[in-house]
Amino acid sequence: MSGVSAPVPAKLAAAVAALQAGELVAADQLFSELQAIAPDDAAVHQLGAAIALDRADGLSAARWAGTSLALRPDHVPTMLLAARAARLCGKRDEALPLLRQALARSPDRAEAAFLLCVTLLELGDSKANDMLQHLLERFPDDAVGWQLIGSTLESADKPEAALIAYARAALIAPSVTMHLRCGGILEVLERPVEALVAYRKASALAPENALAQLRLALCLKQTRDTDAAAAAFQKALELDASLARAWFELGLIEQDRGDLVAAIAMYQRALELKPQLTEAAVNLGICRQSRGDLAGAKRAYGAALQARQDSFGRIAQALSCAPVGEVWLDHDALRRSLGI
Repeated sequence: MSGVSAPVPAKLAAAVAALQAGELVAADQLFSELQAIAPDDAAVHQLGAAIALDRADGLSAARWAGTSLALRPDHVPTMLLAARAARLCGKRDEALPLLRQALARSPDRAEAAFLLCVTLLELGDSKANDMLQHLLERFPDDAVGWQLIGSTLESADKPEAALIAYARAALIAPSVTMHLRCGGILEVLERPVEALVAYRKASALAPENALAQLRLALCLKQTRDTDAAAAAFQKALELDASLARAWFELGLIEQDRGDLVAAIAMYQRALELKPQLTEAAVNLGICRQSRGDLAGAKRAYGAALQARQDSFGRIAQALSCAPVGEVWLDHDALRRSLGI
């Protein structure tokens, strides 16, 4: 930056600090000032690319990164900005040479290596496997990079491989997010007992995290540990009483236990929070009907049918099966009786 006016380095530093703090308006203002006083400074153009990327404006980011590289062709951080811009625009094939060049010039830069591997994976390039091995050898302890690899593999519908990457990231830098992602994949792979371990780790890391507690509760229910699941759902609601799913699941547990009064209260609460929760409305109707409240049951069934027309079959069956019920041969008449 030799030959440029003295305010430029200070303004650049201030703009970068604003960008890192998420203060885009301030960063933009400083960028405009820098353009006026140093229009041919490669670092200013690089700043423009970084701001555009933060705004998810791939076209502008690509333009500014391109002009910056024209002024400073061998600058690796700008190559990476250009590659990210190309990826944001869906031009992964244009990102590849930039990433390869960046890695060749800076082989110790983990960002270049992981982005190159991710791009190869997304393109289905067979060289991705070699790159994964390279990452294991050179950057085994980069948690952010392995999280990125896991996310890419998960999007590519490769859950087993994604699990390995997420597990490595969780081992390097334990986090609620990583343990939850591991647990989710383990459930997809039908390994609920291992998923429970991941969810317990997430809950232990952040006992105040309602989502972690909810995921733990759902997995406990899947493993048929009903009492532990109920306790976990209660804990989740203590942390966040707005979790409609937790109220609904507790309603199911109480309904199975035969406590219809408790189940009704929980289904009602779930529906207050999420009126379109059809299953809660149907089950509320079933519980009311089982207690002899046919009118109340039909109100709940009507609400369920309004939310989802495909719930009609279950409603018709429920109406005819309970001790206090109705059998309707005319389905149109039944719909009218439910207010539909």
